[in-house]
Amino acid sequence: MREHLKILIVDDTPFNIRVLNDLLKADYDIYAANNGAEALRLVPQIKPDLILLDIMMPEMDGYEVCRRLKADKNIAAIPVLFVTAKIEAEDETRGLELGAVDYITKPINPAVVIARIKVHINLHRYQEHLEEMVAEKTRQLRDGYVETVRRLVLTSEFKDEDTGAHIKRISYCTRELAMRMGLGREFAENIFYASPMHDIGKVAIPDAILLKKGPLDDAEWLIMKTHAAIGAQILAGSVSPYLRMAVDIAGCHHERWDGSGYPQGLKGEAIPLTARIMNITDQYDALRSKRPYKPAFDHDKVVSIITEGDGRTMAAHFDPDVLSAFKRSLDIFRDIYDSHI
Repeated sequence: MREHLKILIVDDTPFNIRVLNDLLKADYDIYAANNGAEALRLVPQIKPDLILLDIMMPEMDGYEVCRRLKADKNIAAIPVLFVTAKIEAEDETRGLELGAVDYITKPINPAVVIARIKVHINLHRYQEHLEEMVAEKTRQLRDGYVETVRRLVLTSEFKDEDTGAHIKRISYCTRELAMRMGLGREFAENIFYASPMHDIGKVAIPDAILLKKGPLDDAEWLIMKTHAAIGAQILAGSVSPYLRMAVDIAGCHHERWDGSGYPQGLKGEAIPLTARIMNITDQYDALRSKRPYKPAFDHDKVVSIITEGDGRTMAAHFDPDVLSAFKRSLDIFRDIYDSHI
């Protein structure tokens, strides 16, 4: 049974199309376009395995057709072979620079055309197979990293029954801010998995301090603050993109834009962006939650504290760009908190 590989022939001369069709129809499903505009309309519909493209066509020449094909990421990988009477070296160079994979001159040599088509279709299919293998390996690696993250976070859940819901909210909120700030899907996905590890260093804090039912005294507070640096040390040295991002988040999420935070007193852009995003997210969640030293505040009160200040928390503590994104995400933050209590 013949495999249905598809070739699109693009040429404004019917005779040229007929010649190529007669040569190739026994082995391929042949489609034809008489001009560049028709070709651009057909390619996304039929998704050919290869395109034979004439250069010298009216209104839109083959160079422009090739340029537009390669500009569309959904069809850019389809191999394009120029078939043309233009024989100057600079013409061939221009075509290859635009992304064509080969250059066949007219009048065609049937054996050469058949051989080159087979070569480029096989190369294209091999490339697709290779990309699928890489994607699968990447998925497996990612799943392994995510499982590592999940198990690390479980260590803190054993000490604090509220942690499970807290880390879910943190993940969703940090991802929301990253997307609002236009940082891209990859960054947003990474921070989604990295942010739950922000307090991993608390595993080293004595239970008498971590689970104390009242306010901490000065000595206890100094010990509690060490969790940031400890967390960074625990996570350091990994090749995982999530754990590498989590190092900055764990170590710096209590730093403040105005330099009044801890553990290093970093200021402004010296604080990693991931930690700046984490800082405002963690602050929102902490204010919404009940603590031994405070009741849970409602959404509107928390927004007022973060954006206007209450003496303890000030707007100057936050990166202005992150704060702006937070203000544009208020409904999302409220929905996330209310959905994961």
